[in-house]
Amino acid sequence: MRCPICGSENITSQAVTETHTKAKTKGFGWFKACFGFLLFNIPGVLCGLCGMGKERRTTTTKTRVLHICQNCGNQW
Repeated sequence: MRCPICGSENITSQAVTETHTKAKTKGFGWFKACFGFLLFNIPGVLCGLCGMGKERRTTTTKTRVLHICQNCGNQW
């Protein structure tokens, strides 16, 4: 393998793991509100507020190979 910048063959490879976390907050639950309305009429609409504000987190992890030229420091 050769460096695309300087043409050197003095290359090291590393496995790099990247982790990304996303957080999403729950809103008003329309399904719960409709079901609560069927059971309890007007006050049942407040059932849609149950669980509101809770946070859902999703984490994604990617592993990629990073090549580094030891002569010029180029990374690709």
